[in-house]
Amino acid sequence: MDTASCPDSAVIGEWHACRATGELVGASSRVRLEPKVMDLLLLLASRPDGVFSKDEIMLQLWPRVIVGEDTLARTVSKLRKALGDDPKEPRFVETIPKRGYRLMAPKPPARHGADNPPVRTPARTPLIRAHAGAVVVAIGVVLSLAVWLGFSTPRTALAEARVVVERANDFYFQYSRPENEAAIELYERILVSHPDYAPAYAGLANALVQKVIRWPDGSSESGTIGYSRLGDALQHGNMRSPPALRLLQRAEQLAQQAVQLAPNDAASHKALGLVLSARMEFDRAIESYRRAVALDADAWGPLINIGDVLELSGRADEALPYFEAAYAAMTRVYDSQTTRIQPWYAELGVLIGDRYRASGRLREAQGWYQRVLDYAPLHPKATGRLATVLSESGHQDAARLLCENFRQHIDSVEPCAMASIASAKVQPDTPQKR
Repeated sequence: MDTASCPDSAVIGEWHACRATGELVGASSRVRLEPKVMDLLLLLASRPDGVFSKDEIMLQLWPRVIVGEDTLARTVSKLRKALGDDPKEPRFVETIPKRGYRLMAPKPPARHGADNPPVRTPARTPLIRAHAGAVVVAIGVVLSLAVWLGFSTPRTALAEARVVVERANDFYFQYSRPENEAAIELYERILVSHPDYAPAYAGLANALVQKVIRWPDGSSESGTIGYSRLGDALQHGNMRSPPALRLLQRAEQLAQQAVQLAPNDAASHKALGLVLSARMEFDRAIESYRRAVALDADAWGPLINIGDVLELSGRADEALPYFEAAYAAMTRVYDSQTTRIQPWYAELGVLIGDRYRASGRLREAQGWYQRVLDYAPLHPKATGRLATVLSESGHQDAARLLCENFRQHIDSVEPCAMASIASAKVQPDTPQKR
């Protein structure tokens, strides 16, 4: 591995760390680092032999998130374990009492032989003996505490992890940059304390892909909540920049880890499908999405994504049944997933109506637009589209009444601007000519 193939990297003694791959590569071994552990290593390596205070590290690694020193201590411990470092006699990461941590220039291991026998330190022996009893007592106390924690803390900690991941998922489903960044921070926080928790890996992969699709330039634009197509980003080349490719590479590693940890979890396969879609590996993406649906028939997200990928890959005639199946699944689980479904429900109904209208099936299109308005009265898109279909079907009076009702409530006629009600000449149920 070299810095040309991995620009965001560092060499630490015999180790080479690469952020893009998430790996720490040595002469004879390769170690996968958690995201925050890699961040810590590269931060320390950015100022060799410089001391980083705990506050400075926590600010850099967990911006806008309050974490305790125990979180940092666990991250440092994992880094030392990956490097094979001994905190008592460190070669790489040194604790500076009351100050923080620094990355040391590595020292060669001592070699013992006939000409260089190991040095004995008899002066330390009395100290060890003097405190042997205290050490035994301390070990007994620690073991007793560990036994008690073994029955209580893991369950509580796992329950807390689930709560935090659910909160992160709610942020993710708001589809604005601040909420997406908050979700990323929460997922990464969980991975520090629970490195084997698949939902956090899957959620982080989703959020990184969303970041690439919606905010490739890092802008703070929050955007509007609604159905958003991957195709727009692909068409404009947003997914091909070096920073985007690095994020997608990391996202794929996270999603693969989620699948490995939880092969029977639909959300893990959905996350992998999303990454593969963004990388334009459409056949593999559809395969991952279908595995997710096979594991959970109500997994409406993968169903939407299958339809989207089919359209992107030139198989639009196969997409509509998946959109309709997604809408049916959303309807079944609406009460338990209201926060996440609301941004998509009406928009997906309009999209299905649009697909029917594009194929000249105006009756079906009218039914879908009306269904959306039954759910969300005065929905602008559904109002405008229904007015257009009514007009094209020869029902100008009904179209005018619909638009007038919207104007009275919203004081706007914009949704009906495209209806061309007065000049419509199309007969009822006559397919459009395109």
